[in-house]
Amino acid sequence: MMAYGAATGSAYAGWKHLMETVRALLVHSRRMGDRLYLYALVRFAVAATIVGSAFFARYVVGIEGLPVRALTVLGIVLALYNSVVFYLIRPYRDRASTSYSALRRWMHATVMVDFIFLTVAVWMVGGAKSPFLAFYLFHVILAGVFLSRSAAYGQAIAGYVLLTTLVVGQWLEWIPQWYPEGAVCGGERFDGRYVLTILAVYGLLFTLSSVTLNSLMTMLRSVERGLREANAELERLSAMRRDFLHIVLHDLKSPVAAVSQYLLNLEAILENQLNEQQAQWLHRCKVRLKEQMDFLHDLEVLALLESADLMQHAKLVDINEIIGQVTDNFHEAAQNRNHTLEYMPAARPLRVLGVERLLREALANLVSNALKYTPDGGRIAVRGKAGNNVVRIEVEDNGIGIAEKEQDRLFQEFVRLKPHAAIADKMGSSSGLGLSIVQRIVQAHKGTVGVSSAPNRGSTFFIELPAVPQDRAAL
Repeated sequence: MMAYGAATGSAYAGWKHLMETVRALLVHSRRMGDRLYLYALVRFAVAATIVGSAFFARYVVGIEGLPVRALTVLGIVLALYNSVVFYLIRPYRDRASTSYSALRRWMHATVMVDFIFLTVAVWMVGGAKSPFLAFYLFHVILAGVFLSRSAAYGQAIAGYVLLTTLVVGQWLEWIPQWYPEGAVCGGERFDGRYVLTILAVYGLLFTLSSVTLNSLMTMLRSVERGLREANAELERLSAMRRDFLHIVLHDLKSPVAAVSQYLLNLEAILENQLNEQQAQWLHRCKVRLKEQMDFLHDLEVLALLESADLMQHAKLVDINEIIGQVTDNFHEAAQNRNHTLEYMPAARPLRVLGVERLLREALANLVSNALKYTPDGGRIAVRGKAGNNVVRIEVEDNGIGIAEKEQDRLFQEFVRLKPHAAIADKMGSSSGLGLSIVQRIVQAHKGTVGVSSAPNRGSTFFIELPAVPQDRAAL
């Protein structure tokens, strides 16, 4: 079973949004709106770079013959065109595409228009001799990432046609030649061998890049589809398990509680009429029924941890108050075993964002275990501490301790360590779910749980939870 949590900090939320955006690049049939949105943001940056670089190259670096005005107009036109695209695709951001065909056409059109803008920009900065020819390859890569295999191949071919048109047109002098001094080497007439070399090299690069990248993207998308299908199946199985758990709890809690009540009534009526053996039988029945109620309680907590919206019920909680409540609840149980149960609160409030009932349940499990695994007359101390951006809870005892080889499996489900001879007769039965429940509760709150122990030297279980900053806690 899994415990679901919600993000409680801006850093986590920002990281989550970044991961969702990156994942959108790898999915072909979904989140096309995300890809278009990201592509539009990059296009704004490119438009600004064209204008800024033109002025920088001309007036700072000193490149002569650079068409600054024409490049500025090109950058402005690109920004205006991109503003229209940005406005039209913005409603599709952060949601699964419901109009995939229309968005796909938008993607094809924008990639094609970008190839045209690139061709014009390269022509203004040397054409076939421009150092910016490599950006054609960059656009081929973008097409492979954003589009399907066939569409990416189509865009690569279209880009190569535009490059060929530019190079051949300059060679045959059908297109005016623009060679800014300092940006390109020489302005002499093209050699036919140079033209063939450029076309051959870039044709090979386009082909190899398209084939390699599209093969890689196909594999990634196939894996993503498989993971999505597996996740859907896990969600279905998880829902079935939650439903089954609720049914079991509903069908078992009522009869067990009723039988327990009938036994108490029977004991009250026949209190002075039972012989020693009959009284012992009745006592054993009550103990077994209590164990069953404890087990059902553990299942109830697990069912609560299955709720996807668990952390939506979180609120500011003072750990000091929870420690005080739990130690008060176990005061009588500690006295029955002659234990000393100490409560050591922190000097200031220890506030975390959490579900109070679950945090109380986690601490109660740790205190209950400390009472069980400590021989009579022991000492148990419960402390709250403020750490570095965390709140730490410690439950320390001077009990039997835990061997290092057994500590790794402590928090697994249905694990119950073999009781020590000094406490075996007072242990009773256990579901083995207590510490696994503690771990899931803590993980749901984005915290950690652990233990420091050694045989015959006691144990210290600790919980660390993200602290709420004092300025926020005061709100």
